[in-house]
Amino acid sequence: MFMRTRAFFLLLLPTLLFSQNYQLGGYVKFFAHPNLNAPYPFDRLGSRLQLRLSNSFNEHAAFFSAIDFNYESTASSVSGSLSRSAGMDIYPVETYVDLFFSKVDIRLGQQFIFWGRTDWVNPTDNINPWDYRNISAEIEDYRIPVPAAKADFYLGNFDLEAVWLPVFQAHSIPMEIPDSIGVFKVVHEPTRFPENKVSNSQFGLHLSSSTAGIDYSFSYFRGYAKSPTVHIRMNPALGQFIEQTEYSTLQVFGADFVTTFHKFAFKGEGAYFLTSDRNGKDIFAENPYLQYVLGLDYNASNDLTFNVQFIQKISFQYDLAYEKTIRIQNHMPLNDLPDQYVQSASGRIQYQLSDFTTVQFISVYNFKDGDFFALPILNYGLADGVNIYAGGTLFSGPKTSPFGRSKKYSRAFVEIKYSF
Repeated sequence: MFMRTRAFFLLLLPTLLFSQNYQLGGYVKFFAHPNLNAPYPFDRLGSRLQLRLSNSFNEHAAFFSAIDFNYESTASSVSGSLSRSAGMDIYPVETYVDLFFSKVDIRLGQQFIFWGRTDWVNPTDNINPWDYRNISAEIEDYRIPVPAAKADFYLGNFDLEAVWLPVFQAHSIPMEIPDSIGVFKVVHEPTRFPENKVSNSQFGLHLSSSTAGIDYSFSYFRGYAKSPTVHIRMNPALGQFIEQTEYSTLQVFGADFVTTFHKFAFKGEGAYFLTSDRNGKDIFAENPYLQYVLGLDYNASNDLTFNVQFIQKISFQYDLAYEKTIRIQNHMPLNDLPDQYVQSASGRIQYQLSDFTTVQFISVYNFKDGDFFALPILNYGLADGVNIYAGGTLFSGPKTSPFGRSKKYSRAFVEIKYSF
């Protein structure tokens, strides 16, 4: 890792020496994330240096790179048998080249590409995976950049964005598959990921425009689901279950809109997910489904804003009797049967207490199980370039509910950041 990073900076050296247009910046951050479950261990404890280098070569080309030098004491050893760099990780957050032409802009490299207009829950946002283990104050901690080629075409009143993703990256999700079901042992087979080859490339199209005060867009994504499908099959001869985790093909057809009226903003976003289980006969894979979000923003003042949203997921090709029959035949429990209709709500409140202090509260609530996720964040500007973030990532609900299963990952966080 160190050799690759050193080679990267050596390649950039001619740019620094012979260009007058480069800019160098970044930040230093200390972070402490204690778990909120006894005995309250530190999930993360360490510091980070991020260096950002940007350069405009001419009116047709530019370069940007952000490199993280991340050290976490929770990933190192205090036994004395390992190097003091055992918890050190060096990786690019974003590194890309921009090319500018009269009717098209091209970006090549590792980057963030966000689609959708609703808050927090975005059915059309299928390019960058999530890191659900590290949700905190800053988006770069919980969204994962991807290597991609992106082209933006400017077609009169329309903008067309085309994205090509040569390799697959999955969500980072805490998963716990039991070692036994009833009296039967579960044997875990290695997870199957899509091979990194051209024929498995992913791509997407995003067409946006506006008319009569309404901004809208249509999108299409073809690739792989970033959440895995866990198949469990019975082996009667050995009296055990075989568990196989894989990532299935996916197509997503989406649309969104937003319009404003005085202090209000009305927004909506929805997508039809054409999964690999098109006929609904695989009880472990997702059926094709529609997910949509309808939201309302209210700007009460320059300092106070509210957002509320209703979210619904509707599964198609769903047969409850069939699901039960197959599970019974395979000695599977019936307590985790999926629902055809799933409703939830989300909300966000942001209030600027002073010129230097902002508080924000984000939450998602599932109606059926009464479970919820909450993310309170306090941002205090201590001095020029110095910010203190404090808050928590909170999960709660019944043990078998989506957020209830993640309660063990609830944590607080404190981060002190100096930007230069």
